[in-house]
Amino acid sequence: MRLLIVWLHVVGVVVWVGGLMYQAHVLAPAARGGNVAMFADLARRGRAAAWTAIAVVVLTGFYNVTQLGSVERAMQSGAGLLLVAKFGLVILAVALAGQRDFAQLTILRHAVDSGADPTSTLKTITRLDRIVLTLSIVIVYLGLAISRA
Repeated sequence: MRLLIVWLHVVGVVVWVGGLMYQAHVLAPAARGGNVAMFADLARRGRAAAWTAIAVVVLTGFYNVTQLGSVERAMQSGAGLLLVAKFGLVILAVALAGQRDFAQLTILRHAVDSGADPTSTLKTITRLDRIVLTLSIVIVYLGLAISRA
């Protein structure tokens, strides 16, 4: 059972971060090239996969924490402090992803539909994607450090 949960956790991370990489490095450049409507539609369609993956990562992550042992042991090994840092970064990454998916993409869609200039919103989305990607690299490192502590 434990191996299955860890596998689901890793698959969830791959889906979430992989989708974000694709959006940031393939879809966003296409949008800057003039295909903003396509970007808005594809990013909206990708939300279901991304948020399902986020839910899987969070739920399996909570289960994985229960497998670390006692709080005293986790603190002595250093895993406790790493875990606190990881939780904080995950909360920040999810909040920023929510801002992008539910606020900025909505603003972008309205700009596309009304014929307004979507440039600043597209820049904001790209910036948020890059921040979340950077956070995800640190989060993956912390996860590995916790598993080795």
